[in-house]
Amino acid sequence: MPYLIDGNNLIGVYPFLEQGTVRSREFVIRRLLKFHHLTGKKIILVFDGAPHASPHRWDISPRNFTILFPSFGESADDVIKRNLKAGVVLVSSDRELVEEARRRKLRWMGTRDFARLLERFQQEQREKPDWKPTPQEMEVWLKIFGQKP
Repeated sequence: MPYLIDGNNLIGVYPFLEQGTVRSREFVIRRLLKFHHLTGKKIILVFDGAPHASPHRWDISPRNFTILFPSFGESADDVIKRNLKAGVVLVSSDRELVEEARRRKLRWMGTRDFARLLERFQQEQREKPDWKPTPQEMEVWLKIFGQKP
């Protein structure tokens, strides 16, 4: 089941992160990439505001890891509502988005609960002593930092 994630809402869970910064977005992306790698779950991550030196939509993994930004004149909530459909799990604590998911009888998870899930997966990863990035993860990071594989 794909996860539709309210990126800025997830950033807000971490007190050491600041909204709208490249560093904060990269922190969340790294955590989600690890989760994606371990679970194979499709991720649709939506951030508020403009992308930092990136196209309007990033398809950064051949295995369904997409980052979306709102177009001029729309909000991230608009993008999330447009992508909220059967079979998707909304990850947000935004009241309006959660109510929309409930109204549509869709599954949702609060960002604090999801952050705990990510932490659990990260802990499991640390316990694997010989972990190495996959070729797909290397490709993603090279794309993020503007280098060609």
